[in-house]
Amino acid sequence: MVCDHHMPYRLARVRVALASIVYPLQHMVSQSSVLWNRTQEYWVTKEALRTENIQLRNTEFLQQARLQKLMALESENVHLRTLLQSSARLGENLLVAEILKIDGDPFSHQFLLDKGTKAGIYVGQPVLDSQGIIGEVIEVFEKTSRVLLLTDINHGIPVEDARNGVRGIAMGTGKLKILDFQYVPNTVDIEVGDLLITSGLGGRYPAGYPVGVISQINRDASDAFATVQIVPSAQLDRTRMVLLIRRAEDT
Repeated sequence: MVCDHHMPYRLARVRVALASIVYPLQHMVSQSSVLWNRTQEYWVTKEALRTENIQLRNTEFLQQARLQKLMALESENVHLRTLLQSSARLGENLLVAEILKIDGDPFSHQFLLDKGTKAGIYVGQPVLDSQGIIGEVIEVFEKTSRVLLLTDINHGIPVEDARNGVRGIAMGTGKLKILDFQYVPNTVDIEVGDLLITSGLGGRYPAGYPVGVISQINRDASDAFATVQIVPSAQLDRTRMVLLIRRAEDT
C-alpha cells in the first residue's frame, strides 16, 4: 500500500493484472445476485397470476350462476304471462298458485301448492295450466293445499270428444303421460288425434277445458269396449305455476 501510494505508476500493471484475476469472481457474484432477484420476481409474479386466475374463475362462476338465475326468472315470467293470458281468454275467475313440492312416491301423483284456505282454496277445486286440466285439490291447509293429478290411478274425470261429443271417463294410469279413455264402445266414432275436453258432468270440472288427445285406439271384437289411450294436454312434468278455478259464489 505504501509503494502504491508513493509509486502509483510502477504498480499500475500489477493492479491491472489483479483486476483481471478478480473480475470473473466479481462477475459471478454479480450474476448470482441478478439470478436470485429474477428468481424471486418470477415466483412472486407466478403467485400473483395464480391468485388473479383463481379470482377470475370465481368471478366467472358467480356470473354464470347469476345468469342461470336470470334465465330461470325469465322462463318463469314467460310461463306466468301465459297463465295470465289463459285466464283472461277463458273468462273464468282464476287464482295463480305455485308448486312447492312434488310427491316423491312414484305410485302417487300429487304435489303441494303455496295457497290454502287463506286464499280461498277448497277441496275439489279444479287445477289447470295454460294447456289443460292438471287435477283437483284433495286436501287444504291454512297456507298450502295438496293436488291430485289426473294421471293418478285414483283419479277419474268425465270427458267428451270435442269433434263429435262422444262421452267417457278419462282415468289415471299411474303413468305421467298416459290416461285411459274408458267405457267407449267398439263401434263409436273416435279417431287418433281427437281432442277430449271436460264434459261438465258431475259438477266438479266446468265444461270445455282440454284434458288430452287420443293417441292410440285398439278395438277387439270380443270386447264391447275399445282400449283407448290419451296423452294429457297439460305439461304435468314441467309446469311450476298453475291456475285454480274459483266457484262463482266465491267471487
